[in-house]
Amino acid sequence: MTQLDSAETAALLEQLRPLGTEKTVEKGTILLHQGMKLDSFFVLCEGLAKAYYLTIEGKEWIKSIIKEGECIASAQVIIQDEPCPFYLITLERTHFIEISGARLLEVISKNPEFTQLMNRVLLQIAMKKEQREHELLCLSAEQRYRLFCQRNSTLLERLSQIDIARYLGITPVALSRIRKRIRAKSLRD
Repeated sequence: MTQLDSAETAALLEQLRPLGTEKTVEKGTILLHQGMKLDSFFVLCEGLAKAYYLTIEGKEWIKSIIKEGECIASAQVIIQDEPCPFYLITLERTHFIEISGARLLEVISKNPEFTQLMNRVLLQIAMKKEQREHELLCLSAEQRYRLFCQRNSTLLERLSQIDIARYLGITPVALSRIRKRIRAKSLRD
């Protein structure tokens, strides 16, 4: 399964536009609150956002980074009517389509062509999640950082070092050490 190409992403956006409301918000806008029941499905047209968990101790763990052409929602809210387990906040000025989960489920149940496209989107999200779990559980922090840089070179300048560290599951100090070690090694080679 490959990612949706630009034509498929454009087709998805065009099918989703009439279902929801287009909005533009500034950096730092919270779209979903951990513990609340907002059954929204978000499709980012432009901008960047992060989904994160906040522990009882106030520690932030970044679940995912969402960029242009990607979707995010809380399945727990839309499918089970349970509170959202994470926050969703914009990291840049962001333009998105917000669709009610109930409306999305209604369209999926009535339109086989749309259902097929949404299945591809959901499979992509599931694969991204599986890949992320594997990396967090099986790779070293340096390996995770190298993979992040390889796969997300365009995000390196758009994300803060703190957010990169939190996404990798390490402290900013550990990230700084990893970056220093990699630079030193590249100078030796």
